[in-house]
Amino acid sequence: MLRSLGVFSDFEVQLFNQNIEIKTVEKNEILLAEGEISKSVFFIKTGALFQVQTIDDEEKIIDLNIQNNWVFNFDSLTNQIPSNTMIKAFARSEVVELKLESLHKLISISQNFLQLNKIFNSLSTKIHIYDSNLNPTEKYNYLLSNKPQIIKIFPLNMIASYLKMRQETLSRVRANVFF
Repeated sequence: MLRSLGVFSDFEVQLFNQNIEIKTVEKNEILLAEGEISKSVFFIKTGALFQVQTIDDEEKIIDLNIQNNWVFNFDSLTNQIPSNTMIKAFARSEVVELKLESLHKLISISQNFLQLNKIFNSLSTKIHIYDSNLNPTEKYNYLLSNKPQIIKIFPLNMIASYLKMRQETLSRVRANVFF
């Protein structure tokens, strides 16, 4: 996990491992509640998590995350403000928690830990889907190309919400996609 983010010495890997916590979260367990200030980033070793926001009493999926993904609320974590989303376990999962306080401690010990900023690059897929003027077929194809495992793990209603389309639209798009 750590070495996929950069080049680290054995000592730095050991130091990192001393500053993380491995947790098992049960299905529907909340890792970050709306209104709570985010203090951690999570790496999914096994399982699946999702990030949801309640808008007009309706839950909108903000992000779908699977094994080997980092999960966090960017605004809450970086600005230390209350989260407007909830991070919840879709399935029983094993996660690695890196607290912001520990991250700062690691960076103070070795500037090499600045390579961990690559964690925040995982936002690019979500930003591309949300900020581009992609039509429903393009959104689905982008998801297939960049996160194909999501299609196998999450139900259609959650995928449709994540892609910001109605479930009926997603079903039509899927019917016309050739593998």
